[in-house]
Amino acid sequence: MQTTAVIRPATRRDIPAIVALWEELMDFHQARDSFFTPSDNGSKIFAEFVAENIRNDAACVLVATVDAKIVGYCQGILDRHPPALAESDFGQILDFGVTAERRRAGIGARMLEALCEWFRREGIRRIEVRHSTSNEIGARFWPKMGFAPYLQTLFRELP
Repeated sequence: MQTTAVIRPATRRDIPAIVALWEELMDFHQARDSFFTPSDNGSKIFAEFVAENIRNDAACVLVATVDAKIVGYCQGILDRHPPALAESDFGQILDFGVTAERRRAGIGARMLEALCEWFRREGIRRIEVRHSTSNEIGARFWPKMGFAPYLQTLFRELP
């Protein structure tokens, strides 16, 4: 299987393929935690979100293609912590996924490097990402890419 991927900025034409990958990602997460159950119109809302980010100068949407087929995507956005911090600007990775049959081929690492390059050009020195604790793939990938925890998000369901 050829794994040489081309990483490029997403266009509006890519949105249906990005949504299909998001649906695969949501199925993966939902199988581990029902919190990730999409709403009835979740795919439509996500498509609008991606379209907005493609137009937004403060966001970056990339796709990875193999043989002209989209096999991965990621989204990052410029964000700010409270201004009381000395360095409040940061980059946030919103979404990140590679289709199951193309994982472990270096595509995710290449997409991340391209996203990091965009953050660098925007003057960002710190990037952050959140992943579900039930996502064993993310739990291995992000530390391997040099990410370390600094906050822990806790939740509680109310009766």
